[in-house]
Amino acid sequence: MESTRKGFNQNSIQDMNRTLILNLLRRQNNCARTELAKMSGLKQATVTNIINDFMDWGLVKETGFLTGNKGRRSIGITIDTDLFGVIGVQVARRHHIVGLFDLLGQRVSYIRNEHAPTISPRQIMDDIYCSIANLLEKNDDRKILAIGAALPGPFSIKDGKIELMTGYTGWEEIDIRQEMESRFGLPVILENDANAAAVAQYWNDPEWYENNTLAYICAGEGVGAGILTEGKLFRGAVGTAGEIGHMSINFKGERCACGNRGCLEGYCSTIALTKEVNRILAPERNYKYSDVKRLIREGNPIAIEIFSSCCDYLSIGIVNIINAFNPSVIVIGDEMSHVVPEEMLRRIKRRVKECVVPSVYDSVTIKMSAIDGSMVCGAAIMAVQYVFDRPEKYFNTAQTGDNPD
Repeated sequence: MESTRKGFNQNSIQDMNRTLILNLLRRQNNCARTELAKMSGLKQATVTNIINDFMDWGLVKETGFLTGNKGRRSIGITIDTDLFGVIGVQVARRHHIVGLFDLLGQRVSYIRNEHAPTISPRQIMDDIYCSIANLLEKNDDRKILAIGAALPGPFSIKDGKIELMTGYTGWEEIDIRQEMESRFGLPVILENDANAAAVAQYWNDPEWYENNTLAYICAGEGVGAGILTEGKLFRGAVGTAGEIGHMSINFKGERCACGNRGCLEGYCSTIALTKEVNRILAPERNYKYSDVKRLIREGNPIAIEIFSSCCDYLSIGIVNIINAFNPSVIVIGDEMSHVVPEEMLRRIKRRVKECVVPSVYDSVTIKMSAIDGSMVCGAAIMAVQYVFDRPEKYFNTAQTGDNPD
């Protein structure tokens, strides 16, 4: 990376080297300059100059002596998590989450607000802007560099708009990126919520996923899949790849807002689960999802039976993902996975095993997500990675007070 290549000027190579060192520091957490040079393939002098810049910008700090090979001692370097941050946002049908995260993708502060079923997309976005402003005001000692937002699909990454959200109209009229950037003067990175969650899995355990194809199954108010191969997202032409929630599993089923019939999310989302429990168990009670979750955990046989049926339907979507993408790892997350995780995993694995070729089943690991809030966390991580890819632009100017844009 140190020699100038065709198509790269000296400044872009310098930024690439800085990004390389930042990512190594993030993954190693605490590392000496000599080790950074060895891992990166850069000259010791180059690494020293980069670290000096980072220290001038307040981006890294020294941690004291580390003991290396043959008892040699060197000074450890780590990313300083106190000065900078990013905002992560998750937009869902019935709630939104806004969090402040440090440069390691760790949550510092968190706001979750529920939405009334009758609220409009315009009101939801205004509430989200209030939540962001609230976090910024409460954390004015930290320089916020970017905003990442995880959005339900179908979402057009090209236009920055939610094309469809079942049960709501008007989302396609809101240019989310343009509005956020205009309000807060920060770069805004938008991503499909399942894709963002897949990125969070990779960020927190890169060695496990580095050479694998990962499918993150989002089972919440909607249903989706994020596909990641060797650390790279598969988005499709306009960013709607993985929309398994609008995969038909019953061509004679109810008409979905997308125009299809019998869409998967109509059978195994939290909204579908709650609707079915209310229909069968207590139409007059109008249970909320939190009530349904409690009933299942308390052992209500009808609620358990309906939940088990939802798991079976979700298994159909997972089987289709396996047959279409042949992933090596499937991670199941979001709100449905939090009810009775062990039982859900056991049932899904059994159903999937019945429906795929044995050799294919034996090649895939199916597990539950261990990350709390994968989607909002993934959104923040994508914002961190965005500024990591442009270190001088965002960290050097952050110190001088100039607006990088």
